[in-house]
Amino acid sequence: MLTKVSELSQRIYLSECIINKRRELVDLGMDYGLLNKKTIQCSQDLDQLINLYMQGSKKTEYKFYYIL
Repeated sequence: MLTKVSELSQRIYLSECIINKRRELVDLGMDYGLLNKKTIQCSQDLDQLINLYMQGSKKTEYKFYYIL
């Protein structure tokens, strides 16, 4: 049971990181433009966070079976 709580807390933490990084990306894009190195680096960081989140969601997929 501790692993599920740990996995859940990791997913919540990753979600918060993604939200914060997305806000940072928007701010950088507005301040420096979309082609600035800072903006591009932030976008790549966001991509990595999203990839981590998606890898975790693959582990917790649920399959439903119907009994006929």
